[in-house]
Amino acid sequence: MRRPILGAVLSAIAVSLAVTGSAMARAGDRTLAQTYPAATALCVTAHTGTLPPKLAAHRVTVIAACDTLDNAFAPLVSTVDSAEAAYLSTVAAQKALVAAACPRPVPASAKAACDSARATATSTDADALTTRQGAVTAFHTAIEANRTTFWNTVQSLRSAT
Repeated sequence: MRRPILGAVLSAIAVSLAVTGSAMARAGDRTLAQTYPAATALCVTAHTGTLPPKLAAHRVTVIAACDTLDNAFAPLVSTVDSAEAAYLSTVAAQKALVAAACPRPVPASAKAACDSARATATSTDADALTTRQGAVTAFHTAIEANRTTFWNTVQSLRSAT
């Protein structure tokens, strides 16, 4: 009885990991077109002059909204990438400090220094992770705010016609 259940559970896990591969993407890994697919498609039609009839008269405004969306994207990616780099750098530095303070085997004379280095690393890494998570949250919040602003602008143009 256990084997079929275990097989089913492992299969479900494998399928969920395969299906949600994009969910594992790091903040800032996607391009503008991948982040805003529908908006990008509308922007392409605005640039080519093939907007839907209700928006055709507002082509310049749609292009301006597209440019605003585009111009805001790169700084958001840069900020989240910087936070990720700072986090990874902090973790690497703390790992090196712990390795230096804790030779294997740890002699009794170095135990206090080793314990202190580990405690400092744990605290510093936790602070760096909190900072990184804050940057990721701010990134996603800004992405959604920009998306909402873009579509509100487009909707107001549609209803103005």
